Amino acid sequence: MTLKLCLSCIITMMFQTVCCQAQDNDREYWIDRYLSVSYPLEQIHVTSPYGKRKDPFTGKASHHCGIDLKARNEEVKAMFDGYVESIGQDSRSGRYIVLRHGNYLISYCHLSQVSAREGEELLAGDVVGITGNTGRSTGEHLHITCRLNGERIDPYIVLLEIRKIRKECQEALRSDTLPIPSKQSFIEQYAPIAIEQQQKYGIPASVTLAQMALESKWGTSKMAVNDHNYFGIKASRRWLEAGRPYSLYDDDKKNEKFCVFGDVIESIEYHSSLLMSERYKPCRSFPSDDWYHWLVSIKACGYATSNRYVQECTRIIKDYRLYRYDKFVVQQL
Repeated sequence: MTLKLCLSCIITMMFQTVCCQAQDNDREYWIDRYLSVSYPLEQIHVTSPYGKRKDPFTGKASHHCGIDLKARNEEVKAMFDGYVESIGQDSRSGRYIVLRHGNYLISYCHLSQVSAREGEELLAGDVVGITGNTGRSTGEHLHITCRLNGERIDPYIVLLEIRKIRKECQEALRSDTLPIPSKQSFIEQYAPIAIEQQQKYGIPASVTLAQMALESKWGTSKMAVNDHNYFGIKASRRWLEAGRPYSLYDDDKKNEKFCVFGDVIESIEYHSSLLMSERYKPCRSFPSDDWYHWLVSIKACGYATSNRYVQECTRIIKDYRLYRYDKFVVQQL
């Protein structure tokens, strides 16, 4: 078992020590199932698919036995629970690690470094290495191969299965929300995702939850219900140029364009990517448990126009002791 506690363990302990009410069995099941899978990288962008292709070295047609994902010095994560089957290095694959997940063998190749140990037990989301450009490679990327019962299969099938499982869990958790949910149930439902964002990006979970609660009126606003926009995010020029959906709402001006998301998770991920942009770089100079200065910096960078934005988010964090999520995560890292 890795020294770093997995996110599912953290959430279990958090709900034992923080939440005022116990999770019902169904919700616990869907949260655990959601956390039982993980994408290998934060962003999935296939640069070379499985199957026939033009070999980048010889220029001739050849069979690509895996898929290549765009990456640059990124953490590589286990996609499921399992253990490290083997670790090695050769002239073709460079540094590689092979993970055993039941009947599946998944290999990550061309790594710059491997952080796991042979025989080590893993949980989904555990970091096993860093992407690189070792071995027979034309540039940095993550090469993934997969075998099921000894037979090679397209790893993209595995990625699709992960997406299917997560979407299924998201739908189940969303349907579990009451028409007018209590504020405590709102926190319990989205705390696991906020904690995950803190681990991935360093954004305090309390800040994500407070902004989410305030902007969406605890999940009851028209924008949240109809468009899954839980953070009041306006459609940027890039969003509009990409042809992505939007809705019109009166805000600072009449008929302003706001993003429409496919689900709540997409809304949360987009909010995190926004805070990771250059505009909000000053926020990231503060520790992930310094929620107050994160809020002040977010406001200073132009996130909200209300003069009471920091005070309103602060009240939510203090009233529901959301800062304890931040502290707990930091203590476990």
